[in-house]
Amino acid sequence: MGRSTAQLFALSAGEAVLGLVIERPGNSYQLERRLEGRFGSAQFAHGTAYQAVKRLSKQGLIRAVDSDRAPLSARAEVGGLPATAYEATVEGVEHFGGWLTASTSMPPVREELHAKIAFCGPADLPRMIEIVREAELTCAAQLEDLNERMRRERRLAGDDAWRRLMGVIVTAGDAAWWDARIKWLQALRQYLQRERQRYEAVQGPSTSLPRA
Repeated sequence: MGRSTAQLFALSAGEAVLGLVIERPGNSYQLERRLEGRFGSAQFAHGTAYQAVKRLSKQGLIRAVDSDRAPLSARAEVGGLPATAYEATVEGVEHFGGWLTASTSMPPVREELHAKIAFCGPADLPRMIEIVREAELTCAAQLEDLNERMRRERRLAGDDAWRRLMGVIVTAGDAAWWDARIKWLQALRQYLQRERQRYEAVQGPSTSLPRA
């Protein structure tokens, strides 16, 4: 069906955890709980946030917060010992901004798009709409290619009724998958457009607020 295992799990735990840290500093235990609660549908393995924190710290995208500067909510103890809280670095914020505004992977994965939308602010809505529209057009092109391949295979099958039938069954399943993706993207784009119009009606189109 043209959907690799890597693409099916395109929501990176690194980006998700980094976004959570940017929203609010926290320790690994808190980030694990927040990751599970916020992105449960992505089905991350237990301990994913702990591993992501190690990678992000090594990459210089987050850093440990001095205990005196850590928010009270991040000073919880784990196993009777003080837990290290983490905050995003300037490089981490820049990296996350690049991921947030980048085009989505193809085929579009629900969890990845939903994560971008979950972390975006009002000022990001125009770009979010563009990203969804790009994915919608790409899916439509994939569906058209699939339909053309179906027509071509029917011609090649000639009088072989069984071959034609099996070909239709296989390609029809793929076509239904792409069609469902297109309808989901259309509904998502229309919702974002309504939210943008509602926001601009209140704040005005020139108003740009920082990300939530």
